[in-house]
Amino acid sequence: MTSWLTRLILFVLALEAGICVAFLAEGWEPLREKEDAIFARLLASSREGEEFVIDNPQPSLRKRLVRPMVPGTARTYLQVTVDERAAEDLHYPLEPEDWWGLFNHAHQVGSRIAAIEEPLSWKGEGVAHLGRLASLNTALSQFETVVLTVDLDRLQRSQPIPTYLQACAIPLSNVTGETNSLIDVNHVLFPPSVTPAPNVRFAFRPREGTGTDNLAILRWGDHIIPSFPLAVTMAQSNVSAHEVHINLGQNIRVGSGPMIPIDEFGALQIEPVNPPIAIERLAVEAYSPSQVASTRAAISEKTDTVPACVLFADPGSEASSALQKKNTTLQTIATLDRLPRPEGLETHQRLTLLKEIALLGMIAVIAALLLGLPAALRHLSYAGLLVAVPALLANLYLNSQQWSPFAPGLATALTGWILAIRMARYLPPRKRRESAPDLDPATAATID
Repeated sequence: MTSWLTRLILFVLALEAGICVAFLAEGWEPLREKEDAIFARLLASSREGEEFVIDNPQPSLRKRLVRPMVPGTARTYLQVTVDERAAEDLHYPLEPEDWWGLFNHAHQVGSRIAAIEEPLSWKGEGVAHLGRLASLNTALSQFETVVLTVDLDRLQRSQPIPTYLQACAIPLSNVTGETNSLIDVNHVLFPPSVTPAPNVRFAFRPREGTGTDNLAILRWGDHIIPSFPLAVTMAQSNVSAHEVHINLGQNIRVGSGPMIPIDEFGALQIEPVNPPIAIERLAVEAYSPSQVASTRAAISEKTDTVPACVLFADPGSEASSALQKKNTTLQTIATLDRLPRPEGLETHQRLTLLKEIALLGMIAVIAALLLGLPAALRHLSYAGLLVAVPALLANLYLNSQQWSPFAPGLATALTGWILAIRMARYLPPRKRRESAPDLDPATAATID
């Protein structure tokens, strides 16, 4: 077999191996995960000190979307304290007509989001009770988003997840990690009296007595129920439950909102900020329309803008006072606001198929040309090639925001290396130039 034919066969086989792996790198999940890890490592090394996240580019597998992280900003809250002092002019615990006045007041002040930590649940019958609830629903419909809570528990006799809770739940498919470590629930202690509506979201109320006071999520079958602070963050970021992705042991990504660190059990791993920014009003001070002017005056003393969210504190307490519980809830929400979040978008496009084939062809040509060198020099050349290929791809990515998988180039180089060792025997042997016999000067002159 001639030398050029041997090199041609080596070139074709090495190129075919690289092209096959190029398709596998896009469609085979295990290999794609390795490529993603290398991509993230290279990006981190090129942006030392910067934080970023890499989005899943589905359905396009030829793109990598990188979002730089920026610090969160503190938000101002209108906080209405609901405790025993409300009994001076209102009922205690509050009745639907009391909440009706509070909601109307907050809406007239200018708040767009209402977050109520206490479950709104009452027992009653008759037309009068239904009328009270209808008025309450009308007051809630004025807000863009309303966050309500329910108390969840796990009983021996489970119930199907209610429709209103399922509509606000995060799909289990959005969770990465061992979901069996999450606390399971299967029962709503007191169903809400409020009629579910498109602007109403439900969450569970963290409680110290049940060990859920620091949990961000609970599991109900194939659904993940967010906690009250997480649901408020989702509402303020205008993120639906389907846009929330959970990586157990790492973080909860609230769409374009904050990245919330959690452990494998779904507990928050944050350091509370102190003090949170809030305009505090008592329930008796934020009930009637005549008090709207005084509430606005209290707001103007601290900020130039009306707080987008009004937070109604839970009056109940188990192991702590109402004031401490109220502050803990607000601190948790304020801490989530200040966590880093992705902002902006960088699109890193994979090289076109022709460019990738050209790159692999270059590697295959080098492999073919190296065939026939002495063994020591040939192995040294292949070692240099294995180092040069990753360096070339890294430089290609860093300078042009384009990328190509590492596996095809390495497969081409390795295939060429292995085949070269086996096919070197088919090269024509090197022939030493035989020296001509000595000629006498007369013969040489005759030849000349």
